[in-house]
Amino acid sequence: MTAKPSPRAHRSAAPGSRLPAQPRPPGAAASVTAGGPPPSAERALLRVGAVTAVLGIVIEVVMNLLHPSGADPNDSAAAFAEYAGSGNWAYVHLGQFLGTLLIVLTLVALSRPLSRQPGLAGALASVGAVTAVLVAAVFAVQMAVDGVALKGAIDAWADVTSAAERATTFQVAEGIRWVEKALSSFFHLTNGLTLLALGLSVALGDRYRSWLGWVGALAGVGFLAGSVTVARTGFSAEADRLLLPGLLLSAVFVLGAAWSMWRTPAQP
Repeated sequence: MTAKPSPRAHRSAAPGSRLPAQPRPPGAAASVTAGGPPPSAERALLRVGAVTAVLGIVIEVVMNLLHPSGADPNDSAAAFAEYAGSGNWAYVHLGQFLGTLLIVLTLVALSRPLSRQPGLAGALASVGAVTAVLVAAVFAVQMAVDGVALKGAIDAWADVTSAAERATTFQVAEGIRWVEKALSSFFHLTNGLTLLALGLSVALGDRYRSWLGWVGALAGVGFLAGSVTVARTGFSAEADRLLLPGLLLSAVFVLGAAWSMWRTPAQP
């Protein structure tokens, strides 16, 4: 049953008068903004994410080449002696954080269109966006401990001459080193969760090729296993055997996602 229209509704408006504003249907304003940014903005976000992926990986490769790596990282005495002679230690670790931050920006940009997929694929993308932010936060603390606090303790250990002072300063540096190992374990944990969530979102969704998503998911599993091993054994060869495949697979996933993000137009 419908209401009968009022006779006033059929009267024409007087010259120069304004018609009353028609009420907007409920939810109409929300429908304009709830879908996210306009296609042009999302297109720009995807392209920014593609560029930051390449820049981030290049910076990480360069910083790893500059990082002292001759000594066994789990042999603290040998590693500390090597690190004490590094003159660019702080700059290398600032660069490592910058490279990781750029890659995290890529993952966040990737999660934006993936989160609008229906069902589980969209939900996993939202989870991946949150954990990607945690990756950057945990790694920032790790690089502050490794690049600043640990180097200060190592330099103090290297400068003292008496046996008692060397033993004391070594124990201080060793304690900071284990804080770094703990943070590294949690970095790999959050990194693994992010890659697993976003990889499955790609594999189960319809935005990008599913094989790329399975590569990302496998990389995530490798980092998750590596995080547990680092927590138990530190920077050991056993941990490297798990983390290296995950690292290579994650590079394939990030670069493949960057290529897809650059070429794929934004979808409403």
